[in-house]
Amino acid sequence: MVDQNLLEKITKLLALASSPNEHEAALAAEKAAELLAKHNLSVADLGQDKDEDITKSIVDKTGRYVTWKMWILAGIANANGCQAMRSTYSGEMRVVGTETNIAVSKSLYEYLTAIVDKLVKQHRGKGRVFINAFRVGCATRLRQRLEQRRKYMEEKGIAANDDYDSISASAIVVRSMFEKHALAIQAYLKQEGVKCKTQKSTKVNSDLGFSFGYIAGEKVSLNYWNQNLHKDKFIKQLTIK
Repeated sequence: MVDQNLLEKITKLLALASSPNEHEAALAAEKAAELLAKHNLSVADLGQDKDEDITKSIVDKTGRYVTWKMWILAGIANANGCQAMRSTYSGEMRVVGTETNIAVSKSLYEYLTAIVDKLVKQHRGKGRVFINAFRVGCATRLRQRLEQRRKYMEEKGIAANDDYDSISASAIVVRSMFEKHALAIQAYLKQEGVKCKTQKSTKVNSDLGFSFGYIAGEKVSLNYWNQNLHKDKFIKQLTIK
């Protein structure tokens, strides 16, 4: 069952990041990954009988493979203990994982794609080729940063905040948590008879557009949640009720 308390807190924090200034409207994904990891760790502490089952959910649907959307979804899924995929038959973009992890991933996908669409508007009139490359460049950098955040947690662990939460974990515990999710997902896909293959990288036709997008993906601050999380006191402690 989805932890509605966690989702409500994330929704409130996303609402804070609605400023028209891209630096103020910073991406919440990095901090969300840490919050979700803490949630998963707290569930693990309750024992196997509290584990959520693996399932799948449709996040989006496209008539063709849209590189920038899939790369953002893949980065979010990876950071949140899920797996992203797209059906070549139906065009459905799906996420596989626990219900809570999927719900958070879907929320972040909607948020991140909206941010990219917003940044694109600053380059109106530069042509479709430039715009498409911009989207891919931005998505590339955002995906890198999301995956770097997971790597950081796996190498450094998760620290507790004395004022607002008491959940902490060593690096080995965090790695074990992600490995557990990965194994459960692979078992689920095997049971469902799902076969996956890696999509080759798409060539962009505007190096300039890609560079502008990559820089935009770098400039969007991933520290917004860190700056506003405790100030607004939305999250004091992740507990399972």
